[in-house]
Amino acid sequence: MFLFNGIIFVAGAAVLGVGVWVKVDGGSLLAVIGNIEDAPAELSQLLNVGYLLIAVGAVLLIMGFLGCCGAVKESRCMLLLFFVIVLVVFIAEVAGAIVVLVFQPLAEDLINRLG
Repeated sequence: MFLFNGIIFVAGAAVLGVGVWVKVDGGSLLAVIGNIEDAPAELSQLLNVGYLLIAVGAVLLIMGFLGCCGAVKESRCMLLLFFVIVLVVFIAEVAGAIVVLVFQPLAEDLINRLG
């Protein structure tokens, strides 16, 4: 459990770092994307996901920290907070899937218009 949550912690730190990098220095990201041959122009929209990356990275970082420390110290409180965060993420995924299924025709129409 410690190793698994350690990997989540490191991945959360990496995602958080990329999100901060995108928001602070978006020009260098555009320069990297500009060097890619045959890259679609829509890749420049990656600058808009910086806040999402920061939020996801922070949640993963907190979740990994609580899981690691809770497993090592056998802290009931930390493990309970870890469980609550995992439960909230799971409920959000289920709610997102339900929304996509309910609004599937609208989503297909939007995708067909963009593509």
